[in-house]
Amino acid sequence: MTLESPPIVTTSSPCRLQLGAKQDLFGAARRIVRANPRLWGRAGLVDAAGVCVTETPAHVNPADCELVLGNMREGVRAAVRDQSTALPVVVEEADRCAESGRGAFIVVNTADLWATSPIEGGGKQVWALLRAGA
Repeated sequence: MTLESPPIVTTSSPCRLQLGAKQDLFGAARRIVRANPRLWGRAGLVDAAGVCVTETPAHVNPADCELVLGNMREGVRAAVRDQSTALPVVVEEADRCAESGRGAFIVVNTADLWATSPIEGGGKQVWALLRAGA
């Protein structure tokens, strides 16, 4: 699925974290993602944001991965960017016994809106919008 990314109109500065290939930073990313919605007064989106950010990096190249979390008027937007053009594949129903394939399924069923968008100059971002009050 490829949609145009909603405009990033934040109510505060976005949180950016360069993850790179350091797997230990993914734990830090989860803690940051759980903390920021609370700081922004959106505690009700903490769990959904955590799920989306945990599952989204499976669809990007970890060597050049950047997480961007934004507080938007509509809710919280989590995006993971990389230089790869490979797009996530969404399955209709996740196989609980499979080693892979559940991440995009989980994001699709957690986020209010999600897509992949190309990045100017190359690469893509996989993003999810979690709407306040949805």
